[in-house]
Amino acid sequence: MAESTTVKVPRDGTIVFADNGGSNTYTVAYENGNLSFDGGAKAERIVIRDRGVIVGSRKGDQPTLSASFDVHMRMFTTTAGSDLTLCDVLDKTGNASGWTAVDPAHEEFNLDLRFTVEDGSTDQVVTLAKCICTWEFSEGSPDTISVTCEVMGGYSATGPS
Repeated sequence: MAESTTVKVPRDGTIVFADNGGSNTYTVAYENGNLSFDGGAKAERIVIRDRGVIVGSRKGDQPTLSASFDVHMRMFTTTAGSDLTLCDVLDKTGNASGWTAVDPAHEEFNLDLRFTVEDGSTDQVVTLAKCICTWEFSEGSPDTISVTCEVMGGYSATGPS
């Protein structure tokens, strides 16, 4: 299949957080449509020199990728019914307290972030694995929550075949 000729816009995308196995999910709403991530980051380069002249390179440490986005603030926390808030999901508090980390080898609670771009009959899906997320509140018109994720498990993408 040829590359799509349809330019994507924020209304085509959806961000979903999922715990281990994806049994618990949270779809982010009231977002600004400004998700950014560095999916193309490469391993650190170890430069090999012969008396100061570059003669080759080797792959070094795997980089820690990052992602960020903003949402309009609605609630910090709730324990009403089965309702969830973004802050609760990221912090494993409130009704998200029973969620399971994607990878228990990481001391901090971590989730998978799935970004889906609607693309006709075959959506494109980017998965940022084992995200350790923090958030920051900012008062304004409207109030905003800014989310930053350290991606410990890398990046993968699927699309039309």
